[in-house]
Amino acid sequence: MRRSGRGTTRWTVAALLLLALTSGGCATYWRSRVADLKDVVPWSVACGWGIGISAQATPLLNVGLAATPIVSIRWGYDDRVVNGVWRESTSLLPYTLWNDDIEGDPLDPSTGFAPWTAPLMYRWQVFRDAPSGEGNRRQTYEPNHRSWGRHPPVVREQLGAFIVPQDRRWMDFTDLRREQGDVDPIDTLGAPDRATLWESRRAGRPAQRAWDLFEIDVMAAIVGVRLGVRPVEFVDFALGFLWIDLLGDDLPEPTSFEPVEQPLPDAE
Repeated sequence: MRRSGRGTTRWTVAALLLLALTSGGCATYWRSRVADLKDVVPWSVACGWGIGISAQATPLLNVGLAATPIVSIRWGYDDRVVNGVWRESTSLLPYTLWNDDIEGDPLDPSTGFAPWTAPLMYRWQVFRDAPSGEGNRRQTYEPNHRSWGRHPPVVREQLGAFIVPQDRRWMDFTDLRREQGDVDPIDTLGAPDRATLWESRRAGRPAQRAWDLFEIDVMAAIVGVRLGVRPVEFVDFALGFLWIDLLGDDLPEPTSFEPVEQPLPDAE
């Protein structure tokens, strides 16, 4: 009886896989499974400078200690928005206590941004300097609350937390050119890499928190490693093989832009 049960299970799994492979959305199905797997174990490696270690256990606990501020270029996967290559600046205790004294940094994260949040960890992530690619800065030092380019940079800011949930948001940038009265369309400006000056004034839109993330991050001199695990994402990954999208994050079917054949008008 046991062997029969095992055989039935194997045939069931084989049938499900065969159905997935032969279904019309096979490519999208497997792309979604790969995306779900990436969500389970977010990881990245860093090249930069700094010495420190931090840990996160859900958005309610995010603490660390460092001998220096940490700035780096990272390669890997943070989530479905920040991945590939991005730049980061991280301040841990004791540097979060006087973060505004560090050259070029925005204000102290505990001042004027989220004063109710303990300044245990502060992270500034620059995913893209400009969405269309113009105006990319060459220096690797971040954060920088002013940026040249045709389009504003894509920046996420995060404050560590203890009991009070971490504050995470996408930064909004103001077009200083328009504030000076220049209302000409931006595509009429001359130099594409020096189109306008964008400035962040610490206003932004809330970013989604990873409530199931457990993570450790180590930076040793010039190299660093970050490794996390997300248990809820693992359940979503496993159920995805049965076409159950627990978190509603499966990739949509690609949109077809092929022309639709129209019937010819009747000849008179």
